[in-house]
Amino acid sequence: MSAALYDETMGFYANAPKIGSPDGPFDTNAKFPAFGYAIAKAITYAEKALGSHLRVLELGGGTGQLGSHIISCLENVHEYVVLDPSPGLRAKQTQRGLQAISNIDCLSPGPTFVFGNEVLDALPVHRVMGMGHDEVLELYVDLDEDGEFYEQPNSLSSLELAERLRDDRVQLGRGQVAEICLELKPFLKSLWRVVDPGYVIFIDYGDCASNLYSYRHRNGSLRSYYHQQQVYDPFFAVGHQDLTADVDFTAACFIAEKVGFEVAGPVPQGIWLRNLGILDYKGPMGEGPDQEEIDVLTRPACLGSTFDILIFKTKGISDGPGLQPPS
Repeated sequence: MSAALYDETMGFYANAPKIGSPDGPFDTNAKFPAFGYAIAKAITYAEKALGSHLRVLELGGGTGQLGSHIISCLENVHEYVVLDPSPGLRAKQTQRGLQAISNIDCLSPGPTFVFGNEVLDALPVHRVMGMGHDEVLELYVDLDEDGEFYEQPNSLSSLELAERLRDDRVQLGRGQVAEICLELKPFLKSLWRVVDPGYVIFIDYGDCASNLYSYRHRNGSLRSYYHQQQVYDPFFAVGHQDLTADVDFTAACFIAEKVGFEVAGPVPQGIWLRNLGILDYKGPMGEGPDQEEIDVLTRPACLGSTFDILIFKTKGISDGPGLQPPS
């Protein structure tokens, strides 16, 4: 999954896909100006709560479209940085006037507002399978005699995989497949180093461990998207289709607390956006609200319940933006 998505020459993101466009791999919040308006409101709320000017760090900035929307809605000039592993996407972000970096290590600690829109679901995962009697094997990628990819079960590559299942209090049934992301811990630790103080907000889809790893999802949650269509074969068009897996919210919150953050959420996207005041959005030219756009982002039948919001904050500061209705 890591190579398929992030290889610098042949990976999916290396080719700078047209995320959110009609011929792109999937629909996303980022294409809606109203979503950028709401994020800008969240940044303003966070600054007022801290009484300090904040650096903004966007994780996985796509084509830079969302960053441009946000900057246009902010009242004051901010240091706005995009962290993205894709050279092609960083080039597109730079073309929009954004500061794009490939490694978070170049950032010094400071007051920071971090957000990631559909970032956690793109972290590479390991696939495991229950064998009964608490035995778990890992599914590796191998080549058959015709040079085609297939999955081959074998012993676990890391004891952390079994530890994660124990931490989540999960026992996989015989033949049940699940995905486990081991990159959550180093990823959140890297954010903890630079957010001092501040907030980390993730907009993503997933579930608590008891639901995510229930036998109702016995085939796991790994899926692919190719030209706006969901594909059920991860080997269908390697490097040309997106790969994603539902986020284990239980693990994400547990790890965030272990590295030092305090946790709020998850809260459904629709409620969060309404609490931020998205209904006040007046459109790019101030001509009035685009109700259809707002409905797509907030209604439960649309994106309003597709995504949840996780908020991690440094200790000693107020709860994050969007958790309470506007006063």
